[in-house]
Amino acid sequence: MTTTDQRPLPAATLTDGAALAPEDPRSVERMVEPVARFAVEIVRDMRPENALARVVTPEVATMLARRARLTRRLRDSTGRTPSRRMQVTGVHTCIVNETTVEASCVIRDLDRARFLAMRWELRHTGWRVTVLEIG
Repeated sequence: MTTTDQRPLPAATLTDGAALAPEDPRSVERMVEPVARFAVEIVRDMRPENALARVVTPEVATMLARRARLTRRLRDSTGRTPSRRMQVTGVHTCIVNETTVEASCVIRDLDRARFLAMRWELRHTGWRVTVLEIG
């Protein structure tokens, strides 16, 4: 069993104003909001499926592509298009260890709210989303 640090993360910069090192787990906090927004836009088929290819694992990319295809099929049969206005709120991060960070946020649009949970892992090429759940 592992323990997690439940203390809130400090701002994404050090106290002297210097930027965080890319491998610092606290640097993930600033990436959560744009990745969450892009993921929902991919699922809504509003953004190309490879838009997050550099920050997600192939398994997550495959899942996003599959959901985008389902959305495309549903849109073709119903003609309904989702609104483009989205707001990312409630971003929370939790450092599990020095190579793993878990994050969550809420994406709100005009007619619904979605919860996103992500697991970020530090790989040899940088931080990657290894698990992404969209509710």
